[in-house]
Amino acid sequence: MKHFSIVEKNGIGYIYFDLQNEKVNKFNREVTTEFKELVELLKKRTDLEAVILFSKKPGNFIAGADITLFQQCKNEAEAVELARGGQILLNEWEDLPMPTVVGINGTCMGGGCELSLASSAIVMSNDPVARIGLPETLLGIIPGMGGCVRMPWKVGLAQAFDLILSGKTLTGEKAYKAGLADACIPKENFEESVYAWVKANLPRLKKRERIAKEPKLGGMGGVVGAMLENNPIGRAVVFKKAREGVLAKTKGQYPAPMEAIRVIQEIGTGYQANFRGKKRDEALIEEAKGFGKMAMTDVSKNCVQLFFLTEGIKKANGLTDGKTATTKKIASGAVLGAGVMGGGIAHLLADKGVTVIMKDIALPGLELGIQSALSLFKKSLKRKSITQRQFEQKLNRIAPTTTYDGFLGAEVVVEAVVEKMEVKQAVLKELEKFIHDDCVVATNTSSLSVSKMQSVMAKPERFAGMHFFNPVHKMPLVEVIRGDKTSDQAVSQIFQFSKQIGKTPVVVKDSPGFLVNRLLMPYLTEAAVMVSEGVPIEEMDPAMLEFGMPMGPIELIDEVGLDVGDKVGHILHDAFGERMSTPNTFSKLLEQKRLGKKTGSGFYLYSGKDKKDKQLDPNIYNILGVTPVKNKITAEEIVQRCVFGMVNEAARCLEEKVVEVPQDVDLGMIMGTGFPPFRGGLLRYADAYGVAKIVSALEELQKKYGMRFTPSDALKKVASRGKFYA
Repeated sequence: MKHFSIVEKNGIGYIYFDLQNEKVNKFNREVTTEFKELVELLKKRTDLEAVILFSKKPGNFIAGADITLFQQCKNEAEAVELARGGQILLNEWEDLPMPTVVGINGTCMGGGCELSLASSAIVMSNDPVARIGLPETLLGIIPGMGGCVRMPWKVGLAQAFDLILSGKTLTGEKAYKAGLADACIPKENFEESVYAWVKANLPRLKKRERIAKEPKLGGMGGVVGAMLENNPIGRAVVFKKAREGVLAKTKGQYPAPMEAIRVIQEIGTGYQANFRGKKRDEALIEEAKGFGKMAMTDVSKNCVQLFFLTEGIKKANGLTDGKTATTKKIASGAVLGAGVMGGGIAHLLADKGVTVIMKDIALPGLELGIQSALSLFKKSLKRKSITQRQFEQKLNRIAPTTTYDGFLGAEVVVEAVVEKMEVKQAVLKELEKFIHDDCVVATNTSSLSVSKMQSVMAKPERFAGMHFFNPVHKMPLVEVIRGDKTSDQAVSQIFQFSKQIGKTPVVVKDSPGFLVNRLLMPYLTEAAVMVSEGVPIEEMDPAMLEFGMPMGPIELIDEVGLDVGDKVGHILHDAFGERMSTPNTFSKLLEQKRLGKKTGSGFYLYSGKDKKDKQLDPNIYNILGVTPVKNKITAEEIVQRCVFGMVNEAARCLEEKVVEVPQDVDLGMIMGTGFPPFRGGLLRYADAYGVAKIVSALEELQKKYGMRFTPSDALKKVASRGKFYA
């Protein structure tokens, strides 16, 4: 066999999976065919007391099924047939005469997890890279190789829903505590330890006894949890809560989690309901039908496109036209400027294993930066996502200082001082005296010219923008900004470094607002204009939530900060004229020092821990001198006024080569603003709506509301050829 090999040791068969010419193992057509041959071979191996499946891929067990398989399905019937093929394959594995054990020492997702569930036992290592889960709903589908049937068998309904509906993954330790993994053992000498575990537990494995910990049924365990899951009334409560939770999170925009709930309820699976024969087949057929139905939805197609976009970033180097550059993994860095933002960046670097110096000119700034990092590490500790030892190790990677001592050892320096050009230029000019010639320097500016900054540097070619979004630890996007004199090497190094610390980078040309802020400002300013016209905030924010945005535009203004929005707005107005004019709504609130969430008041009032509790200020309309009029415009027009301006500006950005391709726009908007992934991104949404229809709608809006809605020549060109994604 090409991808599988068997080695026998004292009656135990070691099976090694190593998909040739690929970085990860996955179930493609060739592997599926060979796995059938493997199963047939094992049926004849009466000399084997048990078999253990290992991977030869470092850091990966099985990534899942090859996504292109269901992407190629032309209709629901083909998708159902695809799922049934995988199900039958795993049934054959499950029904082998000897115990089957998976030794997981890397990522185990989707079909890999489903194979594991069909095995007699799951043994995982304690290496943090070893993770298991069913992320199918994140692709707009449901588990289709038995995951909906077998996961509740293993961990109960409540925990199965927690994993399947969210797509979350578990480390070996957490999988063991959940009762999903039968054992979690040290990563050192992993194969030998798994062999020893199998030998020690062979009698129980042969009897098909459960070795894993008892799961917390009902999410709580004990008598009450068991009662919830083991009687019809209790189960009905579990299903009801699951549906309510999904609707609260997805607003009904993602059908896959609801379909998973329906399938699980329909088939009647649950803890230790270990079906065999006809009952198993009936349950799996229902799951396959659900898979087929979801695979054909537009939501799934858009989510899959996003998956391939992010996968493409993993393979990219930040350069175009096949260019290459020498980069390295960064071990030590520095942050210039502490405070909340600098502390957030330092926390991120330290969390990802980078030793970081954090410098500020004064102790109060340093204290604020350390407190910011400390509070984030404490939250991780409280959530038990890190141990006390890891907490101390990560925090100790940050070295606060008021001098440049140690900067000579920094491989990357991120500048995050106050957002003033003259200050940044002075700091950058000074910095170069204390760093190595090979050190790459990046600025975290959100709005200032990278080219102008680098003009004062002795080595401007080593300088680029590295625009993090706030909050740094949550927002996945980094804009890598190429200045006029930035070298390919600097761009590629910051691009790769961004990926190293867990971010999704998009390379952007140095221009006012870069990409995301330039596209976001028409959205936010138009919302503020609508408020000044009397469109109720109570109608506007819900309309955009219904569209799929993670928060309404008015709440987002508060989140960003009215002072920040006003400043960026003026920069863009200076650059692009009246189409980027800032409404007086901002200035009226700024006069009263209402900066948004950070000060506890903006359009909304904020209270409670971390200012999480919000309510619309009942006096906001009086403050603004506005009389709100219910149903002044329709929800459809609210969406058009907010979104179509962004599409118009995106066409200009592509024409000006701010970014190279529509994919960069969509990735930037999804990762930087939370534009609904189920719509595929701003420009996939535009294509689905119809670019010509958007041009017509903008012309109507122009007649009603002014020249800012004038369709750009760039957008008209797209309409003439049909789509952004031609």
